[in-house]
Amino acid sequence: MEDELIREIKPLIETGNLTALQIMWEDYSEMEFDRPIAWDYVFQKIYLHAALKKQREICEWLDTIFLEFNPMTQIAMRQMFSYARYLLRQ
Repeated sequence: MEDELIREIKPLIETGNLTALQIMWEDYSEMEFDRPIAWDYVFQKIYLHAALKKQREICEWLDTIFLEFNPMTQIAMRQMFSYARYLLRQ
């Protein structure tokens, strides 16, 4: 399920459509799925994709979403940011 969500989100990142991405993220986060969604996995994949595509504005918005994760998840994901910053600078 997570990979399906990522496939739907990636085109929005590639076109730099932050508004549609925000709406989609809000809609998906309020939906009930038949099993729990690994939102941290989805977040990591789309964050790195945004960095790879040089979508700095989307990364900045995702930085605010990161703060909504619980502290343990934040600790587990924080090593991703140095790699994402590297991708943004390339």
